[in-house]
Amino acid sequence: MAPFTHPISFVKEAAPLAHLCWKMGWNEANGGNFSWRLPREEIEAILTRHYPELAPGEPVPMPIDEPELDGEYFLVTGSGQFFRHALEKPNQVFGIVRITEGGTAWQKCWGFSSGAKPTSEFATHLVAHAIRKRVSDGRERMILHCHPPEFVALSFLEPLDTRRLTRVLWEKMPECIVIFPDGVRVVPLLLPGTVEIAQASSVELEHSRVISWSHHGIFASEENPDKIFALVETVEKAAAIHRKVLSAGGAKQAISTDMLRQLTEKFATLLVAPPVLLDD
Repeated sequence: MAPFTHPISFVKEAAPLAHLCWKMGWNEANGGNFSWRLPREEIEAILTRHYPELAPGEPVPMPIDEPELDGEYFLVTGSGQFFRHALEKPNQVFGIVRITEGGTAWQKCWGFSSGAKPTSEFATHLVAHAIRKRVSDGRERMILHCHPPEFVALSFLEPLDTRRLTRVLWEKMPECIVIFPDGVRVVPLLLPGTVEIAQASSVELEHSRVISWSHHGIFASEENPDKIFALVETVEKAAAIHRKVLSAGGAKQAISTDMLRQLTEKFATLLVAPPVLLDD
């Protein structure tokens, strides 16, 4: 099979990520969504060079105002699109939109060839981007929402509690507290695609790159495709280990709090945030 290529470098990176998420069983059918805040000058130059005939679409009002994102470009999956088709139909699965009108509207700049619009969760993505852009000082640019089965299963087996969920995951592999020291913040079951879930998520995104949408999936923020995949992959593997432990009758021992503290001290330079949920 020939390597995937595309005139837009960001699509060239994003499409294999989306397809891999489908292969992992994280994004079935049209489940899940993805967005990437793009460098303005770079994407404008790419669009001008490769698609000079394209003109931006008319502004479309957004359900949530995000003035701090005015003028930003996003590569985003379309509503109803399948991650499975990302490599064969990238111009259909993805679109590039620009936030306009002082952060109150979006306009299509490229893609969505079948007439799709940004994911129904676009409001939550924009809320997340605004918060994580500020919290990370611009480092984080990518949001992935997917349905990792082991992680979803835990929301039926464990209390819907941030500290409890984080601790049982940290205690399953030494790498966990290093890779997600900010923990996993829990959002209760809310109707997807609504302003309510965006607002509830915004509270937890102030504290962590990873939130659990109870009985639904994971919503994560990171810098690039490798890092966001690794983040979700690690959380999902820890969830799988925990589920296996539960199915075997429960843990007989666990990684201790003292060992978790030692890990954070040894790998302090790698931590993206202090492990505040380690304090009892």
